[in-house]
Amino acid sequence: MGGFSVDLTALSEATQAILDTMDQMATTRVKDLEPNRSSVGHDDLADTLGEFCRRWDIGVENLEKDVNSVVDQLVECVRAYGGTDEARSAA
Repeated sequence: MGGFSVDLTALSEATQAILDTMDQMATTRVKDLEPNRSSVGHDDLADTLGEFCRRWDIGVENLEKDVNSVVDQLVECVRAYGGTDEARSAA
């Protein structure tokens, strides 16, 4: 019988790694990294860096929203594949 195999341990570990990364990202917002003008030494550069940090922060916020959906789907995949493996072993 043809088919494919799924490494449930790797899938579970990937899910946990995503959650761990998002936890780390939640402790420091990108906009908090925005340098002040005196540390940059140039007003235009400070403005550009500030805009970059604000836009990057919006991207990270959007990523955080999407990650919850991705993690839910990965957990469901592990559950479904695990259930299929158990049913096949029992048969």
